[in-house]
Amino acid sequence: MEGNLETIGLLELLEMIHQNRRSGELRLEVEGLPVHFRFLEGEVVSGGILDWEGLEAISTLPLQPRGGSFRFTSGVQTGTPLLRFKALIGEWARLYDEWTRFRQLYDSPSRVLEALRASEPYGVFVGGKSVRGAARVWEVPLIIAAERAWRGLREGDLVPLRKYAWFGLRIRHPTARRTLAGQAPQPDDITVHLDGSRNLGAIVQSGYSINLVRRYLIQGIRKGEIAPPGKGWLLRDLLWEEEAEQRTPNAEQR
Repeated sequence: MEGNLETIGLLELLEMIHQNRRSGELRLEVEGLPVHFRFLEGEVVSGGILDWEGLEAISTLPLQPRGGSFRFTSGVQTGTPLLRFKALIGEWARLYDEWTRFRQLYDSPSRVLEALRASEPYGVFVGGKSVRGAARVWEVPLIIAAERAWRGLREGDLVPLRKYAWFGLRIRHPTARRTLAGQAPQPDDITVHLDGSRNLGAIVQSGYSINLVRRYLIQGIRKGEIAPPGKGWLLRDLLWEEEAEQRTPNAEQR
């Protein structure tokens, strides 16, 4: 079974699989994200975005996306339901609404924020840290860290920096050797600098725009040309950031 999410909505599709107690794998392309679910007799036993698994990943997706495609393949599955179907849908909807609210103040959990003073609970942001990084330090689910960050920004205890968690990535690309062969790179071609010696933040500092580097990462992950650690959450964040940039063209400068 395959089709278009403009013909049958995502929620309707999920409910149909559940009601018919189907077992198998559902693969979707939702707003540029490759998404997967495994069903056991109509219940979701796993799901996520690329290598980012679980309800945390699922809840960042809209239940009513603008479009996309799907393919369901029947097959034997094992596992324990993440939640019973109705509870899963309810929690998914609630968490997505929370993400929508938080993203009114920052574009993605990869955004680096800085504390204006070392008062708790924002001491972790002194010197700058991403929301995802704060969640790891606090040892709390990402959605809880996201709410704390949102509250800190709203109350003026935190400010966003022009940095992202992915600035720390080092990527080695084969075409970086072209400069050694004397071939002149294109002005907007960052691959010649991806020899693994510098992280992406250093490449941005050298004069390449955040938007250009972000677009390279999105295309590279989608095509399978690069596979950085955590590529699932990274792609989710990059697309959120791109969406915010399109909505507010000067967002990169904030």
